Amino acid sequence: MDLSATLSVPVLSVQPDPNLLSSQLRSPNGHTIDAVANNFESMFLSMMLKEMRQTLDQGGFFGDDTGDVYGGLFDLYLGQHLAQAGGIGIGAMVKHQLESKYKT
Repeated sequence: MDLSATLSVPVLSVQPDPNLLSSQLRSPNGHTIDAVANNFESMFLSMMLKEMRQTLDQGGFFGDDTGDVYGGLFDLYLGQHLAQAGGIGIGAMVKHQLESKYKT
């Protein structure tokens, strides 16, 4: 029996892909612009948190390895949560720019 045929593991896109975000803009749906702006801010905040965490002293909250998996996941999910909670305003600016460009 072939288990690979019976077990299908869904592939989740944890981090927004910049190419996917740009391809989503081709859709005239207004909700797509909201999603792209929110995902862009989430991606930006996650990358910013990652860079900030890499400046920490050794032996901090994430141990000796500033590039560990737990720290990376923490950065990712915190960035997503911050963007969903209102973010720092980048998503709103991106949304404003995209609406002026794609809504004619």
